Amino acid sequence: MADVLYCKRCGGQILVTGYCSQCGLKSEYVNKAINTSKFYYNIGLDKAKVRDMTGAAAALTVSLKYDKMNIDARNLLGLVYYETGKVVEALNEWVISVNLFDGRNVAKRYIKEVKANPHKLEATNNVARKYNQALNYARQGSKDLAFIQLRKVLSDNGKFVDGYLLFALLNIDAGRYDKAKKALKRVIKIDRTNPLAVRYFNEMGVPDSDVMDYRDFPEDDYDADILFTTDEPHAYVETGKPLAKADDSVVPVGHYKDINFYKYSMAYVIAGIVLGVAVMFFLVMPQRQKSNDNTSKELKITFSEQIADKNVKISSLENEVKSIQSELDQANATIDDYKANSKILSNEDKVSMQLAVKKYIDGDYEGALTSFEKLMETNENYDELLFYAGLCYEKLGQYENAVTAFTNLTTNCPDSIYYTVASTKAKTNNAAGDGVTDTTTENPYSEGGTGDGTDTGIGDGTGAGDGDSVIPDDGSVG
Repeated sequence: MADVLYCKRCGGQILVTGYCSQCGLKSEYVNKAINTSKFYYNIGLDKAKVRDMTGAAAALTVSLKYDKMNIDARNLLGLVYYETGKVVEALNEWVISVNLFDGRNVAKRYIKEVKANPHKLEATNNVARKYNQALNYARQGSKDLAFIQLRKVLSDNGKFVDGYLLFALLNIDAGRYDKAKKALKRVIKIDRTNPLAVRYFNEMGVPDSDVMDYRDFPEDDYDADILFTTDEPHAYVETGKPLAKADDSVVPVGHYKDINFYKYSMAYVIAGIVLGVAVMFFLVMPQRQKSNDNTSKELKITFSEQIADKNVKISSLENEVKSIQSELDQANATIDDYKANSKILSNEDKVSMQLAVKKYIDGDYEGALTSFEKLMETNENYDELLFYAGLCYEKLGQYENAVTAFTNLTTNCPDSIYYTVASTKAKTNNAAGDGVTDTTTENPYSEGGTGDGTDTGIGDGTGAGDGDSVIPDDGSVG
């Protein structure tokens, strides 16, 4: 069985016809494109080894056009950009490389090393912006401002080729060929065949042979500040000898001596410190003290206003607390009154009440009365309790006590269901106590009831048999 071939572009299976089953490209063309990409990568690598950065960048760009997945070519292009000072472009290539292949990719180490120094990375990011500003100044004719921006650019990135080329062009325009040559030498050192640098040298009359020699100038000249310093002035000292005539072959000249600008430097420093202290003491300090006093007064006024506002709020809150406390006291008093006049029995008293009513139904009036009187010690205004106590008093012939119980019920419980019966009973027992014969039926407090078994409006409508039952048939209470 023949081996299965896969497309180098998309990974799809190659058909018998030689075309990919997924992307539809012919495998022969894909292989040719990949080989061409590798060919240009080798060219770019060779050029980079001899520091032909411009040629290397061009070859590597062509290589990536044929195969964007050529990770080696993309990483090398990033290195070329980084070497010529284009850090942002280098990072772009390395990030794309990592996104395309996240395995063992050397671009990860490059990115990590660049980001290891955040301050330097931030300065490098500003290089392009400053360079563009310098380029705009140059186009507008503001050469001094352009030089200022270029000095910042080259100080932040000493290998920024475009910055050196712009610096050289401005100096050529101003006629300062020496400084232009210094800048171009650095460009040739970084990029040995930079076409713009060679063109600028030719514009200044420098032959190609000399340009070739400039590629090996000392590394010490890489200090960017040297490009922006002016030559120190020299003083001419007369020798006392007469100058030779113009046609003499040898003309005696005087000797030059450097002016020592640092002789009184310490005195200048001390004088500057003294002057600065005096200015601060007589001008800065009084103004600052005045400003501090004004600030202190404003703070005092602000704090006083805030304290006054707080005091008003505190007073208002205290009044609210007093009002709330008064309302709370009234509510507690109302609750106490309600509890004192409450017609609700506790669970324990309900049980006792049911037992007492059971005794009453069974005819144990004295036992029931004893239980009712005990319950009345804590529930003196409970209507049903007063009613049954009155009935017990009536059965036992204690008519005055019966009248008192029924009267308390009608007085304290005017909304009770026993009110009408209690009122009638109070009159009946009062008459019985005075010796008047009771002309009512056996159950006189039953509204509309006659004879035994009349409903009192409390039970289920069924009489208790003797006409005196005023509780439900099951003996439950309230």
